[in-house]
Amino acid sequence: MTLPFRLLFIAVLQVVLTSILTYFLVTDEYRDLSNQSVDTLESFLIEQKHRELKNYTLLAVSAMSDAYENSVNDDDEAKAQVTEIIHDMTYSGNDGYFFVYDGEGNGVVHPKEPYRVGQNWWELEGENGDKTIQILIENAKAGGGFHRYPWRKPSADEMSEKMGYSVYLEKWNWMIGTGVYLDDVNSQLNKLQREIDQHINKTKQIILVVAMSSIFVIFLLGLILNLSQKKKTDQKISELGLKIINMQEEERRHISRELHDGIVQVLVSIKYSLEATGLWLKKVKLDKPQPLEHAQSNLQDAISEIRRISHHLHPRILDELGLSAAMDALATEFSEQTGITVNVTKPAVRKLVQNSISTTLYRVVQESLINVQKHARASEVNIEMTIKDKWLTLTIKDNGQGFDADNNSKGDDYGIGLRNLAERVEYHLGEFNVHSSQAGTQVTARIPKTSYANTIPVKEGPAE
Repeated sequence: MTLPFRLLFIAVLQVVLTSILTYFLVTDEYRDLSNQSVDTLESFLIEQKHRELKNYTLLAVSAMSDAYENSVNDDDEAKAQVTEIIHDMTYSGNDGYFFVYDGEGNGVVHPKEPYRVGQNWWELEGENGDKTIQILIENAKAGGGFHRYPWRKPSADEMSEKMGYSVYLEKWNWMIGTGVYLDDVNSQLNKLQREIDQHINKTKQIILVVAMSSIFVIFLLGLILNLSQKKKTDQKISELGLKIINMQEEERRHISRELHDGIVQVLVSIKYSLEATGLWLKKVKLDKPQPLEHAQSNLQDAISEIRRISHHLHPRILDELGLSAAMDALATEFSEQTGITVNVTKPAVRKLVQNSISTTLYRVVQESLINVQKHARASEVNIEMTIKDKWLTLTIKDNGQGFDADNNSKGDDYGIGLRNLAERVEYHLGEFNVHSSQAGTQVTARIPKTSYANTIPVKEGPAE
């Protein structure tokens, strides 16, 4: 993994960890605050119910106070009068009523469930196992108290949580109580809890969106930075490659010049000396010795071979007369050596491209002709150079037997040579393609105008 990707990974990991930590901290804190709010509201509502029950009970006690205060312990008439008063007292519609049990749990008054009157309910248990009547009686004897228990709600005819309040009439050993149902309280609390849950879920979504957006932005910036860095690196590699090629070409040019102007001239001087020796021997009427003739012949071969090597390393005509003339000379030389017909078509231009591109295109032609000679078994080669749609296109096409481009693109000298040509062309931002079939092979090199026209303007004119 490269350094930019490591930094990108660390940045993304940090955002992910921070988001997860923020997610749980904010959620827990929000949950605690929400639970406190729910508890506060519940306490407030329950307190309201407490006051409400006490007020209702106070009204009931006030309504029967005359009969109760003026009675004796077993005053049945007074009890009957109080029973009737309590039975008829209702509030909050059908669900607010009073009930009376004696100290042993016998039902005395129950307007909504009259079957409880005269029955003993001392052992009556709620769903949680609490002895409901016993607790109400104990609270009453203790001076009044509240108790929450499940009880059937008259208006809904179903079990609901109820909070009862009871007081004790000591002289008659009666517990008088009433209660309110807490479904409205629970409804408000559930509504608040749902709203809190919605807020928490919304907060979670916001954190998630912010985290994902941050990760996306970091990843995008990292990707842009990496691509920019890669582009700069590729550009530097391309510049370095082009510099190496230019150095190689300069070295070839230097060696070629040294061979042509140095060794070849020395050999030519020796050749002239040998020819002068031959003329002197002829003048004194002596036969030219056989070794001298062999020396002259070998010397001529050496001069030709060195000139050929010098020309192959770097044709001087390319520097002196340009790419067009060099292509013509190369085609003529190739045709004379191989007997293969070479047709050259090129635009009527002068000073077409800069030297580095001229050298690249010359090498494309040179390498392609070498491949034709070695592998193609062709009888004709067409070299065409055109300028169209802001592209300089060089095409070398033969009518040979072709080759398998996939199998020959790797390993052997043929494939290596083609790859070197492709790299040369790509250094100039160009394109290099090889298409081969049984009908022949076509090598195409394309150079964009942005590469060849920036330094040397193209001038239309007669062919060179």
